[in-house]
Amino acid sequence: MAAGKQQGWPLVAAALAVLLGPAPARGIPVFARIYGKPCSACHTVYPQLNPAGEYFRAKGLHGMEARIEPIRIAPGFEVPGTLPLAVSLAVGEDVSRAQIPGVPDDTEHHLNLEFLAVLAGGELGPHLAFMADYAPLFSIAQTGDQLTNHNIGLGFLQAHAEPSGWLMNVKAGVIELPVGTSPRVHRLSVQPYLLYGLSAFSLLGQQRPADSPALSETQIAVELSGLDPLGGAAFALGVTNGTNNRANGKDAKDFYLRVGKAIGLHRAGVFAYYSPDLVRSGPDDDGLRIGPDVGFYWRQAGLRGQFLAAYDSNPTGRDVTLWSYGAFGEGEYRWTNSFVTLGRFEWAGMPTFDDTHRGGSRRVRRQLWQLTAGAQLLLLENLKLITEASYGENHESVANRTTESWLITVRVATAFWPFTPPGLDFLEPYVEGL
Repeated sequence: MAAGKQQGWPLVAAALAVLLGPAPARGIPVFARIYGKPCSACHTVYPQLNPAGEYFRAKGLHGMEARIEPIRIAPGFEVPGTLPLAVSLAVGEDVSRAQIPGVPDDTEHHLNLEFLAVLAGGELGPHLAFMADYAPLFSIAQTGDQLTNHNIGLGFLQAHAEPSGWLMNVKAGVIELPVGTSPRVHRLSVQPYLLYGLSAFSLLGQQRPADSPALSETQIAVELSGLDPLGGAAFALGVTNGTNNRANGKDAKDFYLRVGKAIGLHRAGVFAYYSPDLVRSGPDDDGLRIGPDVGFYWRQAGLRGQFLAAYDSNPTGRDVTLWSYGAFGEGEYRWTNSFVTLGRFEWAGMPTFDDTHRGGSRRVRRQLWQLTAGAQLLLLENLKLITEASYGENHESVANRTTESWLITVRVATAFWPFTPPGLDFLEPYVEGL
Protein backbone atom coordinates (compact mmCIF):
# COMPACT_ATOMS: atom_id res chain seq x y z
CA MET A 1 0.00 0.00 0.00
CA ALA A 2 1.42 3.37 -0.98
CA ALA A 3 0.33 6.85 0.07
CA GLY A 4 0.49 10.20 -1.68
CA LYS A 5 -1.54 13.36 -2.19
CA GLN A 6 -3.09 14.11 -5.56
CA GLN A 7 -4.89 17.41 -6.10
CA GLY A 8 -5.85 17.80 -9.78
CA TRP A 9 -7.93 14.97 -11.17
CA PRO A 10 -10.31 14.65 -8.16
CA LEU A 11 -11.45 18.18 -9.13
CA VAL A 12 -12.24 16.94 -12.62
CA ALA A 13 -14.14 13.96 -11.25
CA ALA A 14 -16.14 16.20 -8.93
CA ALA A 15 -17.04 18.54 -11.78
CA LEU A 16 -18.21 15.65 -13.96
CA ALA A 17 -20.32 14.22 -11.14
CA VAL A 18 -22.07 17.55 -10.59
CA LEU A 19 -22.52 18.50 -14.25
CA LEU A 20 -24.00 15.25 -15.49
CA GLY A 21 -27.59 15.93 -16.49
CA PRO A 22 -30.69 15.15 -14.43
CA ALA A 23 -32.16 12.54 -16.77
CA PRO A 24 -33.90 9.68 -14.93
CA ALA A 25 -31.71 6.68 -14.09
CA ARG A 26 -32.92 3.09 -14.25
CA GLY A 27 -30.87 1.87 -11.29
CA ILE A 28 -27.33 1.01 -10.46
CA PRO A 29 -25.72 -2.09 -11.86
CA VAL A 30 -24.87 -4.83 -11.50
CA PHE A 31 -28.19 -6.37 -10.45
CA ALA A 32 -30.40 -3.45 -11.42
CA ARG A 33 -29.23 -3.75 -15.01
CA ILE A 34 -29.47 -7.56 -15.16
CA TYR A 35 -33.01 -7.63 -13.78
CA GLY A 36 -34.31 -4.32 -15.13
CA LYS A 37 -35.27 -3.12 -11.64
CA PRO A 38 -34.80 0.32 -10.05
CA CYS A 39 -32.38 0.72 -7.16
CA SER A 40 -35.34 1.15 -4.80
CA ALA A 41 -36.38 -2.45 -5.44
CA CYS A 42 -33.63 -3.60 -3.05
CA HIS A 43 -32.30 -0.43 -1.39
CA THR A 44 -33.60 2.34 0.81
CA VAL A 45 -30.77 4.65 -0.24
CA TYR A 46 -27.94 2.63 -1.76
CA PRO A 47 -25.94 0.80 -0.52
CA GLN A 48 -28.28 0.11 2.44
CA LEU A 49 -30.63 -2.82 1.81
CA ASN A 50 -34.36 -2.78 2.44
CA PRO A 51 -36.25 -5.99 3.48
CA ALA A 52 -36.66 -7.03 -0.16
CA GLY A 53 -32.91 -6.65 -0.67
CA GLU A 54 -32.20 -8.70 2.45
CA TYR A 55 -34.49 -11.45 1.13
CA PHE A 56 -32.79 -11.38 -2.28
CA ARG A 57 -29.46 -11.86 -0.51
CA ALA A 58 -30.89 -14.74 1.56
CA LYS A 59 -32.08 -16.33 -1.70
CA GLY A 60 -28.46 -16.61 -2.77
CA LEU A 61 -28.71 -13.58 -5.13
CA HIS A 62 -31.49 -15.38 -7.02
CA GLY A 63 -35.24 -15.06 -7.30
CA MET A 64 -35.84 -12.38 -9.93
CA GLU A 65 -36.38 -12.87 -13.65
CA ALA A 66 -33.49 -11.54 -15.73
CA ARG A 67 -34.28 -8.81 -18.24
CA ILE A 68 -31.03 -9.67 -20.04
CA GLU A 69 -30.92 -13.41 -20.67
CA PRO A 70 -27.86 -15.22 -19.28
CA ILE A 71 -25.42 -17.13 -21.49
CA ARG A 72 -25.51 -20.92 -20.98
CA ILE A 73 -22.03 -22.42 -20.69
CA ALA A 74 -22.89 -25.93 -19.48
CA PRO A 75 -25.83 -27.73 -17.87
CA GLY A 76 -26.54 -25.91 -14.62
CA PHE A 77 -23.92 -23.22 -15.28
CA GLU A 78 -24.57 -19.80 -16.85
CA VAL A 79 -22.93 -16.38 -16.90
CA PRO A 80 -24.64 -12.98 -17.01
CA GLY A 81 -25.73 -11.84 -20.46
CA THR A 82 -24.29 -8.37 -19.88
CA LEU A 83 -20.97 -7.10 -18.56
CA PRO A 84 -21.48 -7.76 -14.81
CA LEU A 85 -19.47 -4.72 -13.69
CA ALA A 86 -20.16 -1.35 -12.16
CA VAL A 87 -18.00 1.59 -11.20
CA SER A 88 -18.49 3.34 -7.86
CA LEU A 89 -16.82 6.55 -6.73
CA ALA A 90 -17.22 9.55 -4.44
CA VAL A 91 -15.59 12.97 -4.36
CA GLY A 92 -15.96 15.69 -1.79
CA GLU A 93 -14.64 18.11 0.79
CA ASP A 94 -13.54 16.81 4.21
CA VAL A 95 -12.87 19.02 7.21
CA SER A 96 -11.30 17.46 10.28
CA ARG A 97 -10.12 18.85 13.60
CA ALA A 98 -8.27 17.20 16.48
CA GLN A 99 -7.92 18.74 19.93
CA ILE A 100 -5.13 16.97 21.81
CA PRO A 101 -3.98 18.26 25.22
CA GLY A 102 -0.64 20.02 24.91
CA VAL A 103 -0.79 20.13 21.12
CA PRO A 104 -2.04 23.13 19.06
CA ASP A 105 -5.43 22.56 17.46
CA ASP A 106 -5.08 21.21 13.95
CA THR A 107 -7.85 21.80 11.38
CA GLU A 108 -7.45 20.11 7.98
CA HIS A 109 -9.38 20.87 4.76
CA HIS A 110 -9.12 18.47 1.84
CA LEU A 111 -10.93 18.01 -1.47
CA ASN A 112 -10.62 14.26 -1.86
CA LEU A 113 -11.30 11.50 -4.30
CA GLU A 114 -12.90 9.59 -1.44
CA PHE A 115 -12.79 6.23 -3.21
CA LEU A 116 -12.87 4.59 -6.61
CA ALA A 117 -14.14 1.02 -6.74
CA VAL A 118 -15.13 -1.68 -9.22
CA LEU A 119 -18.13 -3.86 -8.34
CA ALA A 120 -19.10 -7.17 -9.92
CA GLY A 121 -21.77 -9.77 -9.31
CA GLY A 122 -24.39 -12.02 -10.78
CA GLU A 123 -25.91 -15.47 -11.05
CA LEU A 124 -23.91 -18.41 -12.36
CA GLY A 125 -26.88 -20.66 -12.90
CA PRO A 126 -29.75 -21.75 -10.66
CA HIS A 127 -27.57 -22.55 -7.63
CA LEU A 128 -24.42 -20.43 -7.91
CA ALA A 129 -23.62 -16.71 -7.73
CA PHE A 130 -20.65 -14.44 -7.17
CA MET A 131 -19.86 -10.97 -5.86
CA ALA A 132 -16.68 -8.88 -5.81
CA ASP A 133 -15.63 -5.39 -4.75
CA TYR A 134 -12.19 -3.90 -5.34
CA ALA A 135 -11.22 -0.32 -4.48
CA PRO A 136 -7.79 0.48 -5.98
CA LEU A 137 -7.93 4.10 -4.73
CA PHE A 138 -9.27 5.69 -1.57
CA SER A 139 -8.45 8.62 0.69
CA ILE A 140 -7.99 9.14 4.41
CA ALA A 141 -10.54 11.86 5.17
CA GLN A 142 -8.63 13.27 8.16
CA THR A 143 -5.35 13.82 6.28
CA GLY A 144 -6.21 13.91 2.58
CA ASP A 145 -3.65 11.19 1.87
CA GLN A 146 -4.65 9.14 -1.15
CA LEU A 147 -3.80 5.44 -0.87
CA THR A 148 -3.47 2.71 -3.44
CA ASN A 149 -4.89 -0.64 -2.42
CA HIS A 150 -3.87 -4.10 -3.65
CA ASN A 151 -6.26 -6.27 -1.61
CA ILE A 152 -9.77 -7.15 -2.73
CA GLY A 153 -12.39 -5.80 -0.35
CA LEU A 154 -15.03 -8.44 -1.08
CA GLY A 155 -14.99 -11.48 -3.34
CA PHE A 156 -16.80 -14.78 -2.94
CA LEU A 157 -18.57 -17.64 -4.65
CA GLN A 158 -21.92 -18.67 -3.22
CA ALA A 159 -23.95 -21.86 -3.53
CA HIS A 160 -27.69 -21.80 -2.78
CA ALA A 161 -30.34 -24.44 -2.07
CA GLU A 162 -33.75 -24.57 -0.40
CA PRO A 163 -34.12 -27.86 1.51
CA SER A 164 -37.40 -28.17 3.46
CA GLY A 165 -38.23 -24.52 2.73
CA TRP A 166 -35.04 -23.11 4.30
CA LEU A 167 -32.93 -20.66 2.29
CA MET A 168 -29.44 -22.13 2.64
CA ASN A 169 -26.18 -20.60 1.39
CA VAL A 170 -22.52 -21.53 1.45
CA LYS A 171 -20.04 -18.71 0.80
CA ALA A 172 -16.30 -19.07 0.26
CA GLY A 173 -13.86 -16.21 -0.24
CA VAL A 174 -13.54 -12.73 1.22
CA ILE A 175 -16.82 -12.03 3.00
CA GLU A 176 -18.34 -9.65 5.53
CA LEU A 177 -18.99 -10.99 9.02
CA PRO A 178 -22.71 -11.38 9.91
CA VAL A 179 -22.78 -8.92 12.81
CA GLY A 180 -26.06 -7.16 13.59
CA THR A 181 -25.51 -4.26 11.17
CA SER A 182 -23.39 -4.33 8.03
CA PRO A 183 -20.10 -2.72 9.09
CA ARG A 184 -18.91 -1.91 5.58
CA VAL A 185 -20.67 -3.31 2.49
CA HIS A 186 -24.19 -1.98 3.13
CA ARG A 187 -23.38 0.76 5.67
CA LEU A 188 -25.32 3.94 4.96
CA SER A 189 -23.16 6.37 6.95
CA VAL A 190 -19.79 7.61 5.75
CA GLN A 191 -18.31 7.34 9.25
CA PRO A 192 -17.40 3.72 10.11
CA TYR A 193 -18.70 2.11 13.29
CA LEU A 194 -16.53 2.79 16.32
CA LEU A 195 -17.64 -0.44 18.00
CA TYR A 196 -16.79 -2.83 15.16
CA GLY A 197 -13.32 -1.35 14.70
CA LEU A 198 -12.41 -1.40 18.39
CA SER A 199 -9.59 -3.63 19.63
CA ALA A 200 -7.41 -4.13 22.68
CA PHE A 201 -4.66 -2.29 20.83
CA SER A 202 -6.67 0.91 20.34
CA LEU A 203 -7.89 0.78 23.95
CA LEU A 204 -4.31 0.44 25.19
CA GLY A 205 -3.02 3.21 22.92
CA GLN A 206 -1.29 1.02 20.35
CA GLN A 207 -1.69 0.45 16.62
CA ARG A 208 -3.54 -2.71 15.68
CA PRO A 209 -1.37 -5.11 13.63
CA ALA A 210 -2.63 -5.69 10.10
CA ASP A 211 -3.01 -9.45 10.74
CA SER A 212 -5.16 -9.01 13.85
CA PRO A 213 -8.89 -9.48 13.10
CA ALA A 214 -11.38 -6.63 13.27
CA LEU A 215 -15.15 -7.07 13.01
CA SER A 216 -15.23 -4.03 10.73
CA GLU A 217 -13.05 -5.77 8.12
CA THR A 218 -13.98 -8.45 5.59
CA GLN A 219 -12.45 -11.86 6.28
CA ILE A 220 -11.17 -14.80 4.24
CA ALA A 221 -13.76 -17.35 5.31
CA VAL A 222 -16.13 -20.20 4.55
CA GLU A 223 -19.67 -19.66 5.86
CA LEU A 224 -22.85 -21.72 6.05
CA SER A 225 -26.03 -19.70 6.60
CA GLY A 226 -29.74 -20.38 6.62
CA LEU A 227 -33.07 -18.60 6.94
CA ASP A 228 -36.53 -20.00 7.57
CA PRO A 229 -38.70 -17.42 5.74
CA LEU A 230 -41.89 -18.62 7.46
CA GLY A 231 -40.71 -19.02 11.04
CA GLY A 232 -38.07 -16.25 10.94
CA ALA A 233 -35.22 -18.30 12.43
CA ALA A 234 -31.77 -17.60 10.97
CA PHE A 235 -28.16 -18.62 11.55
CA ALA A 236 -24.68 -18.12 10.13
CA LEU A 237 -21.68 -20.27 11.05
CA GLY A 238 -18.20 -19.71 9.69
CA VAL A 239 -14.49 -20.36 9.95
CA THR A 240 -11.93 -17.70 8.95
CA ASN A 241 -8.22 -17.00 8.82
CA GLY A 242 -8.83 -14.08 11.16
CA THR A 243 -6.37 -11.92 9.23
CA ASN A 244 -8.95 -9.70 7.52
CA ASN A 245 -8.63 -9.77 3.72
CA ARG A 246 -4.96 -10.74 3.87
CA ALA A 247 -3.89 -14.34 3.31
CA ASN A 248 -1.42 -15.89 5.73
CA GLY A 249 0.07 -19.32 6.41
CA LYS A 250 -0.90 -19.69 10.06
CA ASP A 251 -2.68 -22.87 11.14
CA ALA A 252 -4.89 -21.21 13.76
CA LYS A 253 -8.43 -20.47 12.56
CA ASP A 254 -11.13 -18.27 14.04
CA PHE A 255 -14.80 -19.22 14.36
CA TYR A 256 -18.00 -17.21 14.45
CA LEU A 257 -21.72 -17.79 14.89
CA ARG A 258 -24.82 -15.66 14.71
CA VAL A 259 -28.30 -16.92 15.54
CA GLY A 260 -31.35 -14.74 15.09
CA LYS A 261 -35.10 -14.49 14.92
CA ALA A 262 -37.30 -12.25 12.76
CA ILE A 263 -40.82 -11.16 13.64
CA GLY A 264 -42.27 -9.52 10.59
CA LEU A 265 -39.75 -6.90 9.46
CA HIS A 266 -38.11 -6.72 12.90
CA ARG A 267 -35.33 -8.98 14.10
CA ALA A 268 -33.02 -9.81 16.99
CA GLY A 269 -29.93 -11.97 17.30
CA VAL A 270 -26.70 -12.82 19.10
CA PHE A 271 -23.25 -12.79 17.50
CA ALA A 272 -20.11 -14.51 18.83
CA TYR A 273 -16.56 -14.56 17.44
CA TYR A 274 -13.76 -16.67 18.95
CA SER A 275 -10.06 -16.61 18.09
CA PRO A 276 -7.44 -18.92 19.63
CA ASP A 277 -4.77 -16.38 18.69
CA LEU A 278 -5.81 -12.78 18.04
CA VAL A 279 -2.23 -11.57 17.47
CA ARG A 280 -0.67 -13.79 14.85
CA SER A 281 2.72 -12.05 14.98
CA GLY A 282 2.82 -11.57 18.77
CA PRO A 283 2.31 -13.52 22.00
CA ASP A 284 -0.54 -16.03 22.32
CA ASP A 285 -3.75 -14.11 22.97
CA ASP A 286 -7.09 -15.85 22.60
CA GLY A 287 -10.15 -13.64 22.40
CA LEU A 288 -13.92 -13.55 22.34
CA ARG A 289 -16.43 -11.00 20.99
CA ILE A 290 -20.05 -11.62 21.93
CA GLY A 291 -23.28 -9.67 22.20
CA PRO A 292 -26.90 -9.19 21.12
CA ASP A 293 -28.30 -7.01 18.35
CA VAL A 294 -31.76 -5.73 17.44
CA GLY A 295 -33.26 -4.11 14.36
CA PHE A 296 -36.63 -2.55 13.63
CA TYR A 297 -37.90 -1.52 10.21
CA TRP A 298 -40.95 0.56 9.27
CA ARG A 299 -42.06 2.14 6.03
CA GLN A 300 -40.17 5.39 6.61
CA ALA A 301 -37.83 4.60 9.47
CA GLY A 302 -35.24 2.14 10.68
CA LEU A 303 -33.76 1.65 14.14
CA ARG A 304 -31.01 -0.76 15.17
CA GLY A 305 -28.56 -1.39 17.97
CA GLN A 306 -25.68 -3.64 18.98
CA PHE A 307 -23.96 -4.47 22.26
CA LEU A 308 -20.62 -6.29 22.35
CA ALA A 309 -18.42 -7.55 25.16
CA ALA A 310 -14.79 -8.23 24.22
CA TYR A 311 -12.31 -10.48 26.04
CA ASP A 312 -8.55 -10.62 25.37
CA SER A 313 -6.54 -13.11 27.43
CA ASN A 314 -3.08 -11.62 26.95
CA PRO A 315 -3.01 -8.39 24.91
CA THR A 316 0.42 -7.18 26.11
CA GLY A 317 2.14 -10.54 26.59
CA ARG A 318 2.13 -10.15 30.40
CA ASP A 319 -0.67 -12.65 31.14
CA VAL A 320 -3.11 -9.91 32.16
CA THR A 321 -6.63 -10.15 30.76
CA LEU A 322 -8.68 -7.30 29.32
CA TRP A 323 -12.47 -7.01 29.18
CA SER A 324 -14.10 -4.15 27.30
CA TYR A 325 -17.68 -3.24 26.40
CA GLY A 326 -19.41 -1.15 23.80
CA ALA A 327 -22.73 -0.40 22.16
CA PHE A 328 -24.40 1.79 19.57
CA GLY A 329 -27.88 2.91 18.66
CA GLU A 330 -28.59 4.08 15.13
CA GLY A 331 -31.62 5.23 13.22
CA GLU A 332 -32.67 6.87 9.99
CA TYR A 333 -35.84 8.52 8.76
CA ARG A 334 -36.87 8.69 5.10
CA TRP A 335 -38.68 12.01 4.63
CA THR A 336 -39.25 11.23 0.96
CA ASN A 337 -38.15 8.43 -1.36
CA SER A 338 -35.05 10.47 -2.19
CA PHE A 339 -34.16 12.14 1.13
CA VAL A 340 -33.02 10.39 4.31
CA THR A 341 -31.50 11.61 7.57
CA LEU A 342 -29.49 9.46 9.96
CA GLY A 343 -28.06 9.57 13.45
CA ARG A 344 -25.92 7.27 15.60
CA PHE A 345 -24.53 7.32 19.14
CA GLU A 346 -21.70 4.98 20.15
CA TRP A 347 -19.97 4.28 23.44
CA ALA A 348 -17.17 1.98 24.53
CA GLY A 349 -15.23 1.53 27.75
CA MET A 350 -13.14 -0.75 29.94
CA PRO A 351 -12.19 -1.26 33.58
CA THR A 352 -8.65 -0.32 34.59
CA PHE A 353 -6.03 -2.48 32.87
CA ASP A 354 -2.68 -2.68 34.70
CA ASP A 355 0.20 -4.96 33.72
CA THR A 356 2.90 -2.97 35.55
CA HIS A 357 2.99 -5.49 38.41
CA ARG A 358 4.10 -8.09 35.83
CA GLY A 359 6.80 -5.96 34.27
CA GLY A 360 4.62 -4.25 31.71
CA SER A 361 4.13 -0.55 31.01
CA ARG A 362 0.36 -0.22 30.56
CA ARG A 363 -2.00 1.23 33.12
CA VAL A 364 -5.05 2.40 31.23
CA ARG A 365 -8.75 3.05 31.72
CA ARG A 366 -10.34 4.41 28.57
CA GLN A 367 -13.83 5.66 27.75
CA LEU A 368 -14.86 6.64 24.22
CA TRP A 369 -18.02 8.02 22.67
CA GLN A 370 -18.96 9.29 19.24
CA LEU A 371 -21.99 11.04 17.74
CA THR A 372 -22.68 10.96 13.99
CA ALA A 373 -25.48 12.74 12.11
CA GLY A 374 -26.08 13.33 8.43
CA ALA A 375 -28.39 13.53 5.45
CA GLN A 376 -28.37 11.97 1.99
CA LEU A 377 -30.27 13.25 -1.04
CA LEU A 378 -30.74 11.18 -4.19
CA LEU A 379 -30.22 13.47 -7.17
CA LEU A 380 -30.73 10.40 -9.34
CA GLU A 381 -31.31 6.84 -8.18
CA ASN A 382 -27.59 6.20 -8.47
CA LEU A 383 -26.22 9.68 -7.73
CA LYS A 384 -26.46 11.15 -4.24
CA LEU A 385 -25.34 14.17 -2.26
CA ILE A 386 -24.06 13.38 1.24
CA THR A 387 -23.51 15.66 4.21
CA GLU A 388 -22.35 14.21 7.51
CA ALA A 389 -20.66 15.30 10.73
CA SER A 390 -19.11 13.31 13.58
CA TYR A 391 -17.86 14.41 16.98
CA GLY A 392 -16.05 12.12 19.39
CA GLU A 393 -14.17 12.10 22.69
CA ASN A 394 -11.46 9.71 23.80
CA HIS A 395 -10.89 9.97 27.57
CA GLU A 396 -8.07 8.14 29.35
CA SER A 397 -8.91 8.27 33.09
CA VAL A 398 -5.54 7.32 34.60
CA ALA A 399 -3.75 10.25 32.96
CA ASN A 400 -6.94 12.36 32.95
CA ARG A 401 -6.42 13.11 29.27
CA THR A 402 -9.20 13.73 26.72
CA THR A 403 -8.83 13.98 22.96
CA GLU A 404 -11.65 15.54 20.95
CA SER A 405 -12.15 15.08 17.23
CA TRP A 406 -14.45 16.48 14.53
CA LEU A 407 -15.02 15.25 11.00
CA ILE A 408 -17.36 16.97 8.52
CA THR A 409 -17.82 15.76 4.96
CA VAL A 410 -19.78 16.98 1.95
CA ARG A 411 -19.50 14.63 -1.01
CA VAL A 412 -21.14 13.35 -4.16
CA ALA A 413 -21.26 9.57 -4.65
CA THR A 414 -22.39 7.48 -7.61
CA ALA A 415 -22.36 3.95 -8.97
CA PHE A 416 -23.03 3.12 -12.62
CA TRP A 417 -22.62 0.59 -15.39
CA PRO A 418 -19.36 1.68 -17.02
CA PHE A 419 -20.96 2.35 -20.43
CA THR A 420 -23.80 4.54 -19.12
CA PRO A 421 -22.67 7.01 -16.42
CA PRO A 422 -25.44 8.77 -14.45
CA GLY A 423 -27.36 11.29 -16.56
CA LEU A 424 -26.27 9.68 -19.85
CA ASP A 425 -28.93 6.96 -20.06
CA PHE A 426 -29.83 8.03 -23.60
CA LEU A 427 -26.64 6.19 -24.66
CA GLU A 428 -27.89 2.85 -23.37
CA PRO A 429 -29.59 1.68 -26.62
CA TYR A 430 -26.24 2.13 -28.41
CA VAL A 431 -24.33 -0.05 -25.94
CA GLU A 432 -27.04 -2.61 -25.15
CA GLY A 433 -25.23 -5.33 -27.03
CA LEU A 434 -21.81 -4.70 -25.47
